[in-house]
Amino acid sequence: MNSTRVPDDFSDAVLARCPGMSARDDSRLRAKVREALEGHPEEEWTVRFADMIIRHRDEPFAKPFFERSVAQGVRGMLDNS
Repeated sequence: MNSTRVPDDFSDAVLARCPGMSARDDSRLRAKVREALEGHPEEEWTVRFADMIIRHRDEPFAKPFFERSVAQGVRGMLDNS
């Protein structure tokens, strides 16, 4: 079965989790998502997105996602101890 999702659909879903992002950061995130996902199978998108966020973690468009993932990881570690 062929998927009809495109990288912009992925961006829309991600940005829905980060309300209030500036138009500039929204645009940069969309461009980086497109760059990371285009031409790759949809099964790889989540991993490729995570890799892109880690690579750009200090940039304003990526920082909220990076910080949230670190916080979730720490909470998970503490919950499992």
